[in-house]
Amino acid sequence: MRNSHIRKGFIANIILTLLELFSVSWMMSGLSGGILSGVGLRVLKYFTIDSNIYLGIASFITALEDHRVMTGKRKEIPSSVYLLKLSATAAVTVTMLVTVFFLEPTMGRIFGYLALFAYSNLFLHLLNPLAAIFTWIRFEKNDLLSSNDVLPATAPTLLYALYYVIEVLRHTKDGIIMPGYDWYGFFAFGLKSAIIVLPGFVLLAYAVSYVLYRIGRIRK
Repeated sequence: MRNSHIRKGFIANIILTLLELFSVSWMMSGLSGGILSGVGLRVLKYFTIDSNIYLGIASFITALEDHRVMTGKRKEIPSSVYLLKLSATAAVTVTMLVTVFFLEPTMGRIFGYLALFAYSNLFLHLLNPLAAIFTWIRFEKNDLLSSNDVLPATAPTLLYALYYVIEVLRHTKDGIIMPGYDWYGFFAFGLKSAIIVLPGFVLLAYAVSYVLYRIGRIRK
């Protein structure tokens, strides 16, 4: 039964890896189009891309560890791998939640509703995060992590939030943000929004990580 569970987790993580490879490549190729898109390495400024690449790497590493357990080369998957997967799953979940509850209402009025779920963004903003959440709940429920691991799991999201705020502040003149540097519109009400943006990301990232952690514990 346990081997069957590990095997299913291995397959799920391989599928996640392939989904990320497909959707990120589609975006970076320039063939995707749509808003919040770009070509090549320029798309790395978007947390959407960063979090999805992170998930792809985490899924691949987890699949490798699943395979080692399946073949008897390792008895257990290390807790560090579960922490990595929790962190990546939380990151893409934050991407999905911000898109659904903030970007879609604010940008949808301008570019058309559901525009953020067009082309490769359908995968990056919605399908990949949902697949990651399902994989975490169904196959990676474990008791190897503790509540002390929740904060470290939020680190990538918090680092991006810090980068975003610094990038905006660096490209501000006379209190006005230069065009193109507040690409998510978090500073629509001016620089004073920084007192909301950074703490908001901190709280959201922590809440998402904690909920995923608790689900993993409850459904172990």
